[in-house]
Amino acid sequence: MIQLDNAMKQAARGVQVNVPYRMLMHDRALFDLFCSLCLNPELGMDIPALEAYGPDHFRETAETFRRAGARITLHGPFEGVDPGSADPAVRKSSERYLERLVSAVAVMQPTHVVCHTGFHPDTHTEGLSDWRKRSRRVWGETASATACSGARLLLENVHERSPADMASMVRGIDHLGLCLDTGHLNAYGNGDLTGWVDSLGDLTAEVHLHDNHGRADEHLAPGRGTIDFAPLVALAERRPLVITLEPHRPEDLPPALEFLVRHPGLLPR
Repeated sequence: MIQLDNAMKQAARGVQVNVPYRMLMHDRALFDLFCSLCLNPELGMDIPALEAYGPDHFRETAETFRRAGARITLHGPFEGVDPGSADPAVRKSSERYLERLVSAVAVMQPTHVVCHTGFHPDTHTEGLSDWRKRSRRVWGETASATACSGARLLLENVHERSPADMASMVRGIDHLGLCLDTGHLNAYGNGDLTGWVDSLGDLTAEVHLHDNHGRADEHLAPGRGTIDFAPLVALAERRPLVITLEPHRPEDLPPALEFLVRHPGLLPR
C-alpha cells in the first residue's frame, strides 16, 4: 500500500497521474487506490481499450472518479496511429481510432486530451512536408471535435528533435496546444529544456513530468535523473500548466510527489 504524507496528498490533488485504462480495469486494487488517494487520472486510452469498452463503460468510470473528487484527462492511442502516413490504409485506420477517442471524450468529459503526433525521423524525414500537411488536417479536425465536448487537444513531443518540429504541427490550429514531455525531450530530442520552453511556452498547456539520464525513456521520478526542471518552474509561475506524473511502478509515485512538495511553483495556485 502506498503511504503518502499530508504534503504529498495535497500535491497529488493538483496534478494528474497517468494510468492505462485497461490496467485500471484489470486491477481493482489499483482503481481503489486512485479513488482512496483522490488521484486525478490521465487515462491511457489505447486501441484495445477503445475497442473493448463502450460509451456506457467509459461514462461509468468517469462518474466514479468524479464522485471521488477527481479531475480527468485522457491520453489517446499512439501505437498504430499515424494520421499523416503516406499509406492510405494507415491514414484511414488512424482516423477511425481517433473518431473512437472523440466518442470517448464526449461521454467522459475530460479537460484535456493528449496524443502523439506519430512522427519518427526514420520514417518521415523523406516527404516530411506532405506528411505534416496531412497530419495537421486530421489533428485540426480532431481538435475541433474534442472542443465540442469542452476538452482541449494537445500534441506531445516524442521523437521530435527541435521545438520547431512541434511548432510546425501545432501553431495556427484552433483548439490545439502542446504537451511538453520532459523525458522524451531528454532521451530523444536535443535535451535543451530551456530552449524548448523559450520557444514553445506560449503553446504549452500540459507537462509530462518524468526524468531519465538522457539515454533511454526510463520514466524515473523527477529529480532521479539528469534533467534540470528549473525552466518549467519558471514557466509554471507565468502561466497555468496541467502537470502529469508518469510513474511506471506504484513505488515511483511518492518520490514524484515529494519532488513537487519541494518545488511548489509547479503546482496550481
